[in-house]
Amino acid sequence: MYFKQLFFSFFRKEKVFIFIGILILLNISLFIVYQQSLFSHDGYSQVYPNAGLEFFYYIHSIGITPYHFICMMLLLPNIVSCDFLTTYISHHHYSIETRISKKTYFLYIYFINFILTILVVSIFEIIILLIIHYFYSPIHFNTMVYPEMYYATTQLLFKNEFYNLIFFIILTSLGYGIVSTLLFSFQTFINNPYVYRCSGVLIGIFLILIPALINKALPIYSMAYLLQINNLICLGIEGFDEIPFQLSYWMIYLITFMIYTLCAWGSFQYMYKWRLKND
Repeated sequence: MYFKQLFFSFFRKEKVFIFIGILILLNISLFIVYQQSLFSHDGYSQVYPNAGLEFFYYIHSIGITPYHFICMMLLLPNIVSCDFLTTYISHHHYSIETRISKKTYFLYIYFINFILTILVVSIFEIIILLIIHYFYSPIHFNTMVYPEMYYATTQLLFKNEFYNLIFFIILTSLGYGIVSTLLFSFQTFINNPYVYRCSGVLIGIFLILIPALINKALPIYSMAYLLQINNLICLGIEGFDEIPFQLSYWMIYLITFMIYTLCAWGSFQYMYKWRLKND
């Protein structure tokens, strides 16, 4: 009952303006990337039928085109987390906690943040896909047959390009969902709502740099690959030249997802205990 009430309490008018703003930024970045890439060359989409589909994957490459990633990381703290922080600062959470207990309230918001992030990111990904299809390059499926062992971004998970796209969107949304739960707990260290709204970008950059900073300290160099945030939000689009331990992309995603889930849950427990102590 309270879970449902809390869930729908985050659907407010101001969120619409935030989401529209982020969507505008995504479209601006999409236009810039398209104009600077070979996908915009005259006749390219006619010569290469997979141009539209490949362009969709291309914009997710953090190392080459970081704009999509930056916009998404700017979005994440503004879905649920910042509202939770604002409620805490204004002390409006007391009335809720007296009804359902502090622990239950925290758990509800934690999972609401995860679920809503998945929904919002999925919608954004589908909108971007449709914009590419209607305004840049048409999206076609199963138009190419590649040689064995050829690295084709449109067929990394499945040979069927439609299934590959569907699962890429699902896995990307889940990945951003777990990253959002990790950002959620950073309220322990960032208690200014205005700073926190923009903190996702800086934290995202830090998460990208972690594997590069610690790879020499690891007993096996390739282990750093499993810590890359890229595995969660753009699986297979970029990474090491050689996949470590001969793992499949599915296994890499699962391992990275578990690592970030444990980190997010541990950070959440720390935030809960800190709030419990300081309230």
